[in-house]
Amino acid sequence: MKSPAVTGANLTCELRFFAAYKVMSSQQVIQPIARALSVIAAMNHHRLSTIRDLHRVTGLPKPTVHRILSTLINCGYVAKDVDQSVYMLTEKVLSLSSGYGKESWLLKAGVPVARGITREVKWPVAIGTYDYNSIVVQYSTRPYSEYVLMGSTVNKRFPLFGSALGQAFLGFCGAAQRDRILDALREDEFQEDAILESDRDIERYIADIRARGFGLRTGKRGESTHMAVPIKSRGEVIAVMGISIFSSCYNDDIAAEYLALLQESCSNIICSMEIMIAESTPDTGSRG
Repeated sequence: MKSPAVTGANLTCELRFFAAYKVMSSQQVIQPIARALSVIAAMNHHRLSTIRDLHRVTGLPKPTVHRILSTLINCGYVAKDVDQSVYMLTEKVLSLSSGYGKESWLLKAGVPVARGITREVKWPVAIGTYDYNSIVVQYSTRPYSEYVLMGSTVNKRFPLFGSALGQAFLGFCGAAQRDRILDALREDEFQEDAILESDRDIERYIADIRARGFGLRTGKRGESTHMAVPIKSRGEVIAVMGISIFSSCYNDDIAAEYLALLQESCSNIICSMEIMIAESTPDTGSRG
């Protein structure tokens, strides 16, 4: 059987990667690791690869490619078809991406969008995710804002009740998820929200958030007021985005303006996420 060739659009994509690799090789890096990763990246675009294919794409000497493949086989990341003298990645390589989930893609797409908002309106923006009965800030543009009333909020936890970020999540997540969250809150011995004692109060609270269209925590004069909206992917709230402004600057017109800005920004984040995920996924139809 004829061995698979590395041709066409896939080669163009790979050449871009290895051009970057050659630039990287002139810097202080651990060369054996960089070479091994270059081989894995090349194999990722083809179901079957020969040593000749990998030599041509990576530019590495054939003996080097052979040693790398032998190491990867011993580690369980590559398998060899002895009859055809071809190599293929194993399912174990999937474990290498297990730590890079939706939250990682969210931040990769969301950081430039959040910074763009702050450049435009000057106010700080935060992106948070749900974690054990609260919202944890994963990213904040406070270092880039001209108007900051407090220090960094990264890794700070905000309650689901009472904070704009928490309201944005609790008010717009699915009913089943909301019920699970409320049950967990009721079982939390450190939870002090009296509203949890009344289902009617909770329903009214959620209805007010949804009618308003965003989470809101209004501060006193001299404090900040916070607005927040959900970031939704395929109908699921995966995060929230909020903006903080001086309370003296907040009014209905500002609320309408920033609500539109935040909603558009969230849509842009999801669009960027989907493009990034799609581009990172090998085209299995082109392998072979």
